[in-house]
Amino acid sequence: MLRAFIFTYLFICPAIWAAGMPIEDNFQHSYQEKGTSELGQSKVVLVLVSQPNCSYCIQITEEILKPMLISGHYDNTTVFSELEINTGRIIKDFSGIETDATAFAQRYNAWATPTLLFLNSKGEEIAEKMVGINTIDLYGYYVDKALRIAHKKINP
Repeated sequence: MLRAFIFTYLFICPAIWAAGMPIEDNFQHSYQEKGTSELGQSKVVLVLVSQPNCSYCIQITEEILKPMLISGHYDNTTVFSELEINTGRIIKDFSGIETDATAFAQRYNAWATPTLLFLNSKGEEIAEKMVGINTIDLYGYYVDKALRIAHKKINP
């Protein structure tokens, strides 16, 4: 038993921590695959709009989003993803249509990074987006609050 714990702690946990947010390239497929909980409820799509070399994006990922993802507390309510803009990356939107990642973000007026979007299965905003960082100490609270509001909207 102790060996299993040590193995998990030494080998699996660092691998999880090393991984970042899943970079999204196909919102339609991702939501079809992960968008419904075991209880049949719809999940909120939390999208971190980021760009390369954005130190605040890294801070939000490392201090807020990654711990939320790893905790397992959001497994039945949230699909976490990252959208890198200003890279020329082509993605598929919620309708399966190919588009530039930057153009996709502009649909939500998400030009500043970091921006968090809270979307439903159709790609519609269901909670107010969060732009930038005001106070990192309270940021997790506001993310959690937005997720609760969004989840209630799609699962009344």
